[in-house]
Amino acid sequence: MNAAPVILVVEDEVIVANDIRETLISFGYTIAGTVRSGEAALDKVAETRPDLVLMDINLAGNIDGIDAASRIHAAYGIPVIFLTAYADPALLERAKVAQPYGYIVKPYEERGLRSSIEMALYKYGVDQKLRESEDRLRKLNDELEARVSARTASLRQQLEFLQQLIDTIPAPVYYKNAKGEYLGCNNAFEAYTGIPKRDMIGRTDTVLFPADMAVLSAEKDSQLMSRRGIQVYQAKFPHADHQYRDVIIKKATFNDIDGGIAGFIGVMIDITDRIHAEEALRESEERFRAMAEDQTELVWRSSLERTCTFANTAFLRYFGRTAQNTIGFVFNPAIHPDDMARVRKDLAALSPDHPAVSVSYRVILPDGAVRTLHWNIRAFFDSSGQLREYQSIGHEPA
Repeated sequence: MNAAPVILVVEDEVIVANDIRETLISFGYTIAGTVRSGEAALDKVAETRPDLVLMDINLAGNIDGIDAASRIHAAYGIPVIFLTAYADPALLERAKVAQPYGYIVKPYEERGLRSSIEMALYKYGVDQKLRESEDRLRKLNDELEARVSARTASLRQQLEFLQQLIDTIPAPVYYKNAKGEYLGCNNAFEAYTGIPKRDMIGRTDTVLFPADMAVLSAEKDSQLMSRRGIQVYQAKFPHADHQYRDVIIKKATFNDIDGGIAGFIGVMIDITDRIHAEEALRESEERFRAMAEDQTELVWRSSLERTCTFANTAFLRYFGRTAQNTIGFVFNPAIHPDDMARVRKDLAALSPDHPAVSVSYRVILPDGAVRTLHWNIRAFFDSSGQLREYQSIGHEPA
């Protein structure tokens, strides 16, 4: 069974206060007390914490009913109903500041008094539930915002980590969305292109690079986006030094949360120096071959397995062979059996520190003739010290 509401009566006219007190008791309410001043009302509210206060607006003393009601509302949120002998508009306007739950004009009617109290208590109960609901919602919202904030901070930290990770990659790396717009890149790509990252994000190759590069890039991007996976191709890319450099571009698509293609990430490998080195090597080999072809001495090269990799015309003619049945085939001039052990010993002694040897030995020609040849033999070793190739230059001694 619910307890009877507790009401405090604040009325400076004793007869009126007692009458209200008796009337409220007859209604079944519990009386917290009757006081005659605003100061006393504040003390009594602090002591008893009533469910409702009936407050005369016009109270003697430094604190009138409106001031007392305002303080009670601010400190405790307890509902207040004003009692007034006259409904002065200016006074009622001032009373609104206290946010009262009703007004009762004296002399009051018992029915009106009771209905005003019941309505005030009901409205206060609804307000309390609404405030509690708002508090719960506010708390849930605060918790949700805290979680979102924490998740956002975590995602930001992960993005910063991934960006730092990408920035440690020495090769230029970039990533675009499905429309070919740049989403970001690493420091190496920014330095390679000479375009600041902030000017790159949200733009396409058409805006950033020369037309020929933009057309090729758009074509390759379109092909990749039409069939997810990995794409690799070689191209000439404009460097920050305004020179085109040879690069290998490798791209791979990435998906959105629904499994569709959201964009792709690309990595560039600059092979300009490698191509120049290969060209220089080819030119060097061509010069070597031209020089070797012009020699009257016998020149040939062979792998560790004795597969012939080069033989000049003088060598082929001397041993009665052709390039077609010699180069790329296992071939070794027929060494006289009496010289075989010595030749093997000399070859076995070759090392990275002593890669060359001069040796003379007899060979048996295809017609059975035996000739003595003097050879300058050089062994070629790789960086790990493994023997890879022999080069031999020979001639008949005078």
